[in-house]
Amino acid sequence: MDSTDLVEKSEFQTVYENRARFAETDPQGIVFYGEYFTFQDEAVMAFMREMDYSYNHMLENGWQNHVVNSELNYCAGAEFGDVICNDVRVTEFGFASFTVEYRARRASDDEVLAEGTVTHVAVDLETGDPTRIPDAFRDAVVTFQSSLESTE
Repeated sequence: MDSTDLVEKSEFQTVYENRARFAETDPQGIVFYGEYFTFQDEAVMAFMREMDYSYNHMLENGWQNHVVNSELNYCAGAEFGDVICNDVRVTEFGFASFTVEYRARRASDDEVLAEGTVTHVAVDLETGDPTRIPDAFRDAVVTFQSSLESTE
C-alpha cells in the first residue's frame, strides 16, 4: 500500500479543542461562521505539532505552506460556552500540495457543526515558488496517521 492509500483511509484525529467565546458569537447567539476558518487553521497547526513536524520545522528545512483553498460546510450552530472538538486528517498529497479534511464537533453531543477541506501548497523560502513536499513531511504524516489506526 503506498502513502496515498494510507492517507486516504485514515481516521479523523481530534487535535484541538476550544470553548466558544462570547466574542466569537453573532447577534443570533451562535458562533459566527467565519470563526470556523480560524478553528480549522488552529487544528491544522495542532495536527502538525502532534505529529512532531511543527511550522518552525518547515522553516528550518527551507519551506513553508500557503493555503490556496479552504471550504467549509455548516451543519449546526455552536453557542457561547460550547466545547468544540476540531478533527483533522490529511487525505491527499500532490507534488507540491496536500489536502486536509476538517470537522468541528460539539463535545457535549458529538453533533457535527462544520466540515470541509483546506489545501496547502509547499513554497520554497528562498524563491517563493511552489516546491515538492519533502519526503520527511510525507513520511511524518503517514507514520502519525498509521499509528492512530493501530490504537483504535
